[in-house]
Amino acid sequence: MNELNISQIIMMLLPIIIIQLGLVIFALFRLAKDNVKYLPKWGWALVIIFFNLAGPIIFLVVGREKY
Repeated sequence: MNELNISQIIMMLLPIIIIQLGLVIFALFRLAKDNVKYLPKWGWALVIIFFNLAGPIIFLVVGREKY
């Protein structure tokens, strides 16, 4: 069997890492601009940062006030 080396693993994970970082940056930008509900802004910032892929999505779907 052909085993993966570390550079191959990184290359496979790179798209996911880029999407994750982009989503976190976008969610934090929206957090600074939008009004929020259910939690204070610092609470949403913790959710966005510590809950990886799910945190920013939860904030964008549930945490922002609709105008």
